[in-house]
Parts: sequence; C-alpha cells; structure tokens
Amino acid sequence: MESAPTPPDRMRPLGRSRTYTRADLPERLTHWHAPRANRWERLCVTAGQVNTHWLGASGATPVQLRTGDDRWIAPGSRWCVAHMDADARFELQVYAADSVPVSAPQPLRAALFDDLERVHLDDAPTFTRQVANLAAGDTQLLQGCFDYGEALSAILAKEGQGLFWHPLCADPGGFTAFIARSAQPVGLLDYLGRDHAVIEAALSGALRGDAEYVDWLHAVLGRHLAIEEQLLFPAYLKAGGRAGWIQGLINEHALLRQHLGTLANPEFRRRFLLLLDAHDEKEEQIVYPDILSKLDADATDLARSAMLYPPAAKISCPS
Repeated sequence: MESAPTPPDRMRPLGRSRTYTRADLPERLTHWHAPRANRWERLCVTAGQVNTHWLGASGATPVQLRTGDDRWIAPGSRWCVAHMDADARFELQVYAADSVPVSAPQPLRAALFDDLERVHLDDAPTFTRQVANLAAGDTQLLQGCFDYGEALSAILAKEGQGLFWHPLCADPGGFTAFIARSAQPVGLLDYLGRDHAVIEAALSGALRGDAEYVDWLHAVLGRHLAIEEQLLFPAYLKAGGRAGWIQGLINEHALLRQHLGTLANPEFRRRFLLLLDAHDEKEEQIVYPDILSKLDADATDLARSAMLYPPAAKISCPS
C-alpha cells in the first residue's frame, strides 16, 4: 500500500490515548474502521507484533507493525486489526485537525479517483477483454455506450471474487464505472466498505464544484442506499437480524437523501458530512459484521448481486 500520510498542522489530541492488548481488543477494531471527518488516529505498537489490514482501491493489504512502529491514519482510511501476538500491545491516539474545517473535503476521499486512466470501450467483447487484462492492484474508469450487464454478469460468475465494480452513472445507452482488481477475494464487507469510499470520493469532487462528480454522487449514494434497502436489509431480517438497527439505518437514509440537495448551504453540508461519517462507521463496525454472521454462505451471492445493481440516476452517455 502507499506510504502512511503526513498529518496536517495544528493537531489537537482528543481525550487520553487507549492501550489495547489481545485480551481486551474491542470487536470494532477487528472490523473495518475509519477515522471520522476531521479526525486523525495514531497507532503506536509498544510491544509484540500487530498485523493490520488496510482497505485500498484494489482491496485489502496486510501490514505488520512491530514494537516501536507507529502509523498515522487519515480521515476515511479504512483499517482493522487482523491478529495480535499474545504479548502484543498498542496505543491508539485520536486527534482533531483544527486547520481543516469539518465541512471541507477530506483529501483522502478524492484520492480514489485521482489520476485514474479513463478507458473508452466500443462493445461488450472489448469490455470482457479489458477486464480480463486487469492486473491485481490496477484501477480504471471504464466508459462505453453499450449494455454491459450480460458481460459483467458472466465475468462475475466466472472469476468475480477478485473484482470491485462500482458504476458511477448509466443510462440505456452508456455508462461510467470504477473498476479494480484485488489480489484477494472480495467479500461482502469489503465491497460495501469500498462502496462507502466511492461515495466519499464522489462527494469530495462534488464539494469542489465539479458537475460530473455531482452526478456521480447522486448516482452512487442512491445506488448504495437501494442495495441496502432492497437486497441487504431484507435478507438480514429474514435471517433473524435486529429490526431496530435496520429501522434506525433507514431513518438515517431518509436524512441523507433529504440533505443531499442542500450541500450548497454550509450548515446543511456540515450536517450531511457528520451524518454520513457516523452512518458509515456504524454500518462497518457494528451492523455489517452482524449481517455477515447471519447470512454466512449467502453473503457471496449478495456481494455479486450488489455489484450488478445499477446506479440510481440516469445520466447522459459519457463523451
């Protein structure tokens, strides 16, 4: 993965640092965890070895941290503890970046789409060849004016466990999509967490005033909420999941949709950003793991169905 980020100036510690051992490691840190907007974390290993995973554009990357190692974690950077030695111990410090307004775009959010190669495709066979030639770690923006659905379905059925596919816009004649190949299989939690990052990247560009990113934001956020409401939540509830949790998330979905059209207003923009950060954190650390425990074998089919789900908005064919 890329080198650890450098924190901004004027960092203010929030509360006292926490020390964790394997015996008292909270479950939330074993699932995808990301500092919220305007928050930075610093992980300092004081004994033993801590194996961590970091969710990048092309999937999860393992990083071993040993005694004396430390790492700054930027807002939106998703990581988790995969394993700790019996004698391992680490501190987790939390900081606020006073020099960066909470309502400003976080640099890491935009990084997912930065400098991506745009590849224009002519037809479904070319699409299939392009995906087949994608190497582990590669990311691209694919664009075309044809129906990719059957070709994508065939690819996912054949070897889709290593692919991330996130359509950013589509109409009956065209599409733009973010695609990445992972060296590891892409599970349901990996895909949903990466979909959160896709939303954040589109949001960052939209807050900069980029009209294309505004279209993408409406499409990817609407799609993500629909995936949860139409696919994920019903399957979870059918398997005996917590109805109260789901109702709370659906209520937050309604607020996200409500505030999406008011981002030009600084106060509503701040509310939207804080709600989105808290909502994603709750899902990734608490709700998604419980969903996975209930669905078990069905999770693979759900991940494939989620990738095939179309964008929520109808955008003009990319030029």
